Amino acid sequence: MINCRDCASALNPYLDRELSDDDVVQVRAHLEACGGCLHLFQFEESLRRLVRVRCQELSAPQSLRERITLRLAMERTRLQRLRPEL
Repeated sequence: MINCRDCASALNPYLDRELSDDDVVQVRAHLEACGGCLHLFQFEESLRRLVRVRCQELSAPQSLRERITLRLAMERTRLQRLRPEL
């Protein structure tokens, strides 16, 4: 079984579904046995849910979207000049 430090390090990959099946089993087993890590997991999961919901509610102002689009086009042009094969 993994320790608390390893479990805390694995929480983000666990939430992102980036762990192997074996690692998922180990993290789940640790969360079932450790209230402190379970609390941390619940906090991280709640925070992600809140950010996801808030990001869907708000959209960037049109002027910001236009500036970003322009900057991306300028950068693409710059890179194409430096490396024409792109």
